Amino acid sequence: MVMTVENIMGRILLDLPDEAIRRLDHLKQRRNTARAELLREAIEQYLERQTQNVLHEALGLWGEAAEDGLEYERKLREEW
Repeated sequence: MVMTVENIMGRILLDLPDEAIRRLDHLKQRRNTARAELLREAIEQYLERQTQNVLHEALGLWGEAAEDGLEYERKLREEW
């Protein structure tokens, strides 16, 4: 039994400033890659950064805290 996975893609219409299209075309020629592929790559990178930002924001101040969260909790409970 042979199974194939199709990569189904939707289409969107995207309006870009002429300068962005010019830069995209320059990159397209340099990398010998289709515009659509460059845009897909850019969107994937953007979405990945957004996911990382959400995770960072979800951690709040604890993400970069020098103090251990459990130790902080113990200190607060000692005040009770």
